[in-house]
Amino acid sequence: MKTTNVPDNYEDYRGSGVYADLLLDLTFKKAFNPDTQNKVCLIELLNALLEGEIDEPIEDVQSRNKEHNDGSNENRTTIFDLHCVDTKKRKFIIEVQIAPQENIVNRAIYYASQTVVSQGERGRGYSYSLDPVITVMFMEFSVFDEQDKYLRKAMLREKDGARISQTLNFVFVELPKFRKKLEELETDLDKCLYALCHIKELRKMPSKYTGSSFELLFRTAELAKFSKEEQKMIDAAQKAKWDAYAIQSYREKESARLQEESARLQEESARLQEESARLQEKDVRLQKEKSRLQEENTRMQEEAARIQEENARVQAEKSCLQEENARIQEEAARIQEENARVQAEKSCLQEEKRHVAKLLKASGVPLDEIAARIHLSKEELKTL
Repeated sequence: MKTTNVPDNYEDYRGSGVYADLLLDLTFKKAFNPDTQNKVCLIELLNALLEGEIDEPIEDVQSRNKEHNDGSNENRTTIFDLHCVDTKKRKFIIEVQIAPQENIVNRAIYYASQTVVSQGERGRGYSYSLDPVITVMFMEFSVFDEQDKYLRKAMLREKDGARISQTLNFVFVELPKFRKKLEELETDLDKCLYALCHIKELRKMPSKYTGSSFELLFRTAELAKFSKEEQKMIDAAQKAKWDAYAIQSYREKESARLQEESARLQEESARLQEESARLQEKDVRLQKEKSRLQEENTRMQEEAARIQEENARVQAEKSCLQEENARIQEEAARIQEENARVQAEKSCLQEEKRHVAKLLKASGVPLDEIAARIHLSKEELKTL
């Protein structure tokens, strides 16, 4: 994500009013002009940036194409640059990018490639002898992901790091990531980058710069030494830069807000999807429960029908039992009547036997013979 160092307000942006911002077109080109005494600042800066990348240090520089150094900034918010060459014929492109821009690395490659192509010569005798082209890009915004690495150097190398060619060299400086404080400055590069980032905020030159090549930066950037016309140009550039920062800040905040909103919507979407999945699971569970209840209801209806059939069978059996009971009661009544009739007949028969026994006794028939004939005991016969 591209992040710009944006001050809170325009007065903070303008700084203390003692020194001009070195990252303005006019000030930067004055401070590092390869055709004035300020070239020492440029040489020191390039040597510090390219330490370990070039075989021999830079001893002297001069403008390569002076027309490029007369104000090539676009709308005062994009790249302005310096083009110079040193005594070893190494060609330098020094660019400052204020406002964030897409494909900034590709842009640096494109500019460097143009300088390489411009070295070509017509005719069969051309041997592709190329002078090194070194592109230095200062950016007031972040391009790469690492938060603490503000300096990157690149050239054509093998995977193991072995150098293949010195023709194309690149240095990228992400100024917002340079966070060293004044008391932490140690190297010439630290001092120059600190001045680039903070000179407009200072009211006097820190003692650390006394006797260094970069002391000249402070003398060059003194607003009191600028003509009225230059001060107007600087003020206009400052306002343009502030406007660019304000626009970029708004875009970044709006982008952050949209990203937060997008993240919130994604979370909400995820929550809704989870809720939908939960509801679907619940619906499936309810459908299963509904099916179970329907099955249970069917089973209960079948059980109710079975019970009704059983009740009907029981009622039928009860009716049969009631009928059978009534029949049994009738039969019992009939049997009682029959018993009563038999008892009555038996009583009549007994009376008749007693009567016959009386007649026979009265006729003088012996009791033993009477008992044998009518089946009465002697005791019963005696009582007659």
